[in-house]
Amino acid sequence: MPGSTRRQRSFVPRSALTNLERMITMKKFITAVSLTLAVTGFAGLANAETWSPTGAVALFNVGNISVFKGINLTCGLSGSGNINGADASVGSLALTGFLCSTISFNGLPYNIEGNTGGTVTLEGVVVVGITGDCAGDLIGTFDQATGILTFDAAEIPSSPPGGAPCQITGAVGTNPQASYTNP
Repeated sequence: MPGSTRRQRSFVPRSALTNLERMITMKKFITAVSLTLAVTGFAGLANAETWSPTGAVALFNVGNISVFKGINLTCGLSGSGNINGADASVGSLALTGFLCSTISFNGLPYNIEGNTGGTVTLEGVVVVGITGDCAGDLIGTFDQATGILTFDAAEIPSSPPGGAPCQITGAVGTNPQASYTNP
């Protein structure tokens, strides 16, 4: 219409506008939920256990440690860990005894997860030995009353896959005595 002061509108399909409005609403919702979770402390639930006491922890064998990958060895163990509230890790590990010192642990530190049900997972353990290598998580049973982690034929997968796993049996103590709680 000539002389009309009416502005010309660009054509936006109603379905596109509705989708755009939905995206904006969803973005606002996600932002609000994320902010709420961060403020209330729920953002860290992936690693929600709390370890104590804070600081350095010595690791030692309680009795013999048996390791097996092609040959069975009876070893001693020493190491150290670190606890900082929700974070716990193993910073060093060494085996002692006949041929045991030929086995090494690489890729340290290993994060420690305290699971519900009384198990503990050492994450990403890398073992290099004369009969082959292993890499993966190592799971043991943790006694809260004594701070002792027990491995009962616990296995770390062979690296590369296809070979025999590394198998560990024995108990590892902590000094000072470590413990953890799950909410």
